[in-house]
Amino acid sequence: MCIKPVIAVDFGTSNTYVAKCPGDQPTPEGIDFGDGRDGLATAILYRTKKEPIIGYKALEEFGDAEEERLTYTIRTQFKPDITHSPEARKNSHDFLVHLLKHSRNTIQPIDSQVIFGVPSEASVEYRNTLKDLAFKAGFGEIKVIDEPKGAIYFHVQRKDITPIEATQGALVVDFGGGTCDFALVVKGEVKHSWGDMHLGGRLFDDVFYQWFLEQCPDALEEMHEEQAEFFTLWYTCREVKEKFSQKMAINRTEKFRKKIGDFGRITDVTWNKFIERIKIYNPSTTFIEYLKNANPGALERFSQHNNVNILDWFRQSLRTGLQHEQVSQQQIACVVLTGGSSSWPFVEDLVQEELTSIGITSRLVRSARPYATISQGLAIIPALQLEYNAIREQLRTEMPNFIEEKIIPLIERRILEAAGRIAASITAELFDQRIKPILVNFQQNGGAASELKLSITQQSEAFRPQIKIVVEKEIGKVFTALPFDIVQEMTAWFKQHNLIFKHNTMHMEEANTDGKIIIPIDVYDKIETVIAWISVSITTALMSMISGGAGTALIATGPIGLVIGALIGLVIGSLVVTEGLAGAKRKAENWNCPAWIMCKVLSNAKIEGIRADIKQQAKEQTLQQINNAKRQLKQHIQQYVNLEVEALSAISQM
Repeated sequence: MCIKPVIAVDFGTSNTYVAKCPGDQPTPEGIDFGDGRDGLATAILYRTKKEPIIGYKALEEFGDAEEERLTYTIRTQFKPDITHSPEARKNSHDFLVHLLKHSRNTIQPIDSQVIFGVPSEASVEYRNTLKDLAFKAGFGEIKVIDEPKGAIYFHVQRKDITPIEATQGALVVDFGGGTCDFALVVKGEVKHSWGDMHLGGRLFDDVFYQWFLEQCPDALEEMHEEQAEFFTLWYTCREVKEKFSQKMAINRTEKFRKKIGDFGRITDVTWNKFIERIKIYNPSTTFIEYLKNANPGALERFSQHNNVNILDWFRQSLRTGLQHEQVSQQQIACVVLTGGSSSWPFVEDLVQEELTSIGITSRLVRSARPYATISQGLAIIPALQLEYNAIREQLRTEMPNFIEEKIIPLIERRILEAAGRIAASITAELFDQRIKPILVNFQQNGGAASELKLSITQQSEAFRPQIKIVVEKEIGKVFTALPFDIVQEMTAWFKQHNLIFKHNTMHMEEANTDGKIIIPIDVYDKIETVIAWISVSITTALMSMISGGAGTALIATGPIGLVIGALIGLVIGSLVVTEGLAGAKRKAENWNCPAWIMCKVLSNAKIEGIRADIKQQAKEQTLQQINNAKRQLKQHIQQYVNLEVEALSAISQM
C-alpha cells in the first residue's frame, strides 16, 4: 500500500511554519522558503500594479520603501478574523496562494496528505472556513488538527514524554510571536483551552526598540529620514531580542550589547533591567502606527491600560485557565512549552510557580527549536499512528511470555536468595547461639524432658523480636535489587519497541554502566508494597514455626519434638519395671534423666540433624510466601503495560 507523504502547516498569527514528512516514517523536515529562516512571517504586502509579497520579505520591503510606500498596503494578524472579516479571508487566501507559489516546488499538495493546525478553541465555522480557504488556494482537501496535539506528537516521538504522560494530562503552553495559547489535553482530547490573542513575542521586539531609542535618541530622526523605523522595529530589533533571549537562557548574569543596523548600538542590557521594562510596557509610536494599519483591534488592549506588566499578563492568562474546573480536576503529568517566545527563561519560571501554588509538580519539556514544534508534530501524525498501532499489538502479544520468561524467574531468584539468607541467619542466631548450647548441656549432664522443653521454649520466645529484624534486613536487600532488576528488564523490552520506560512526573535515578536507569515511582511503590507484604508474611510464618501460640511450636514438631518424644519413651521404658506403665508415664517428663540415656537421644549427629531441619523449615516457610507475591507483581506489571497499550491507542486516535 502506497502511503502519501504529509505536508503540515502551522498557520500562525505572526509566523507560519511548514513541514513535510513521509507518510510511513516519522522523520519531519522543515521547509525553508529561501531566506535561511524556519518558516516565514504571516504577512502580505499588496503593491499597486505588482504581485504581492509575503513573509519577512514583505515586512522588509514595506520598511525599506520610500515614495512607493504610499502605494503599499501591509497586512498581518489576519488569521484569527477569517470567520467574520471578508478582508481577513482575502488576506489569508492570498497569503496561502503565494506560500505555495514560493515554496520552490517543495510542497506538492496533489500528491500529499495536507494537515493544517488550528487553535483548540477554534469553532466549527472557523475550521470549515480554513478548509475552504486552503482548498481554493490550491492545497486540496485538508485535515485540521488542534495545534496542541501537534506539539504532543512531536515530543512523544522524540521520547521527551511517554504516551502514558501524554494521555494522563499534558498542559501545552504555546507562546508565539502574536498570541499565547494554553490547552490541557487528556487521552487525546482537549479538555479546556484558553489564551490571549494579543500577548506575544512582538511586544518584546518593541521593548528593545524603545530601549535602543532611549540610549540613542538621535537615531530616530535618522531612521525617519530613511523611513526605517518599521524595519528597525520588526526586523533588526527582533533579531537582537532573539540573540538576547538565547544568551540569557545560558547565563542571566551576563551583560548584552548589539549593533542596531547603522543607527547605533544598544548596550548594558541585563536580565534584571529587561524584567523591569516588561513590567511597565507601553507600545511605541511606531508600533501603534503599525497596529493602525495591520490590526486596529489590538489597539484597544493597550489604550485601556497604562504600564502593562507583561509578566503579570502571562501569569494571569495561565492562572485563569488553571482555575477552570476542567483543568483543576485533572492530573497534569507534563508541560509542553512551544512557540518561539516560550524560550524566554521567565516562561518556565512562571509556569512552575503557578503549578506549584496549586500543588502540582510536573516535568517541563521544550524543544531547542520550539517555534517549529507544532508543524513538525503535525507532519508525523500519520506515520506515528501507524507505528504505535503496530507496537500496541506487539506489546499485547508478547506480554504473557515476557512476564513468565523474564519477570517471574527474576522474582523467584531474588526471593530464593533471600530465603537462603533468612534460613542461614535464623539457624545461626537461634539454633547455634541459643538452642544448641541447651542441647549440648543436656547431652553432657542429663536432666528432665520438661526442663529441656521449657528451656527451648523460653529461648524461642526470646528470639521472636529478632525474627522481624532478620527478615526485614534480608528482604530489604530484595527491595533494593528487585525493582531495579524489573525496570532493567522492562526498559530493555520497551527499547526493543522504540519506547522508553518511565512514568509521569517524578523519577529516581540509579547510575549503571549503560547510563541512567529510570525508576517509575508508581511501579517502584507497588513493588515496595508487595515486598513489604512479603516481609510481614514471612515474619508471621517463621514466628508460627519457631514459637506458636502456646510457645511450643519448635518442640511440638520436627526433630526437636521427636527428640523429646524419644527421650520420654526411653524414660518410660526405664521406669516401667519399677513404676508400672501408668506411673512411668506420669513421671517420665519430669524424671531427671541421666546423661547416658540422654546421649542415646542427643547424639552429635542428631544435633546436626536438628540444625539442618530448622534451616530447611525456615527456607520452606519463606518460599511458601512467594506465590502471592508473584501474582501481585505480575498484576502490577500487566497493569502498567496495559496503561502503555491504552496510551498508544489514545495517541493513535488523537
